[in-house]
Amino acid sequence: MKYFYAYHGPKNTKDFDYSNGYGVGQEWKTRQVTPGDRLFVIQKLSGKRDFQLCGLFEIIDTFVDPNNAYPYRVQLKDLSTLDTFLPVDELLVGEQLPPSKRKEEWTNFKRHFCHQGASFEAPLCEEIVSVLSLLIAIPDYQMGTYARREDGLRMVKIRREQAKFRKVVMSNWGNKCAITGSTLAVEACHIISHANKGLPSVENGIALAADFHKLFDSDHLSFRDNRVILSESARLEPRYKDFHDTELRKPLKPVDLSVK
Repeated sequence: MKYFYAYHGPKNTKDFDYSNGYGVGQEWKTRQVTPGDRLFVIQKLSGKRDFQLCGLFEIIDTFVDPNNAYPYRVQLKDLSTLDTFLPVDELLVGEQLPPSKRKEEWTNFKRHFCHQGASFEAPLCEEIVSVLSLLIAIPDYQMGTYARREDGLRMVKIRREQAKFRKVVMSNWGNKCAITGSTLAVEACHIISHANKGLPSVENGIALAADFHKLFDSDHLSFRDNRVILSESARLEPRYKDFHDTELRKPLKPVDLSVK
């Protein structure tokens, strides 16, 4: 049994409906699928800010619909039976995923799931399956060999550590962005990501406004000698240019910014 991923992206204005199946434009993608395989679907509709996990589906069969813009299709059965689609914290989930090898200047989450051709590109690795399945708490009997209990306990432990991490980091920075001093839309950010073995400790955390957090994750923001370093492209943006080479605010307890 293999696990695949499909994206219901911004070209769509309506929620994903599994009863219509899912289609792609390239036949080779459905040829690698067999009945009984599984499919995670994530959506981000036109005009919407957030991603949503639509669930886990069993692939019942493949078929061709020549009248559809995406003719090579899979028939689906809903395994997760969610009452509503689940909002996805792009940054938090991205930190739990293995680092993507793609080069787009995006978050790790988007590099995995939002590039052109991501749907049915290849079977998902076990680590990605574990992260996505824990988001919807798929029962063991539906997960086959991937649902090892030790993996589940590990992910629960990670979630608890992340909640504690957010609390202590925000407190250490006075619930204000380390760069702007603003209290609006501030997030706790790992200096070294979880995927790169960073610890959920106060020394490894910095509070950043959400847009600066995204700049940090996409390598447009770094720190040197306790000062803000922005990439050349970030400095061209009016919102950011005046923050380049400014000094960071001081936290209650020191943090280690030497890696960034």
